[in-house]
Amino acid sequence: MRFAIIILLGLTGCTTFPALEGTISDDARDAPYPVLTARPTAGDSTTTPDTDADLQARIEALERRAEVLRETEIGALQ
Repeated sequence: MRFAIIILLGLTGCTTFPALEGTISDDARDAPYPVLTARPTAGDSTTTPDTDADLQARIEALERRAEVLRETEIGALQ
């Protein structure tokens, strides 16, 4: 096993890497950096009552859909 790892590492040294010079356009090079925003933490509560109601409606719709799938006879589909 050690011999295989040594051979594999030795072969990676023989790899030719592509030239990266000139692969970025001048427009991309001159573009401004993107604006970074803070990542919300797990403790933030950004949901509103409307969002909670929408989420609850979606949960109920998925539960109804799951119930229909549970009642479907698989043999009849084949």
